[in-house]
Amino acid sequence: MLLVMLIFALMSAGMLYASRVDAVQNELRVIFGADVVPATGDQGRLPHLVFILFTLTSPLILAGLLSTGLGIYRHLIRPR
Repeated sequence: MLLVMLIFALMSAGMLYASRVDAVQNELRVIFGADVVPATGDQGRLPHLVFILFTLTSPLILAGLLSTGLGIYRHLIRPR
């Protein structure tokens, strides 16, 4: 149950951050038929790159954290 909550929390954090990225907002405007706001310079590029990196690396980071936690747990409960 905790793992499912953690996964959904990471997904919702990613969606919250994506909703603030100008490129994603423009794509959602196109899907729903609203007017597209033209991009102004390079101001929306950094959040877009951070979102892409977060999306690509979050499963790897989550797997690493879970593996590390499981290793520590097994080390602590092993019979002596």
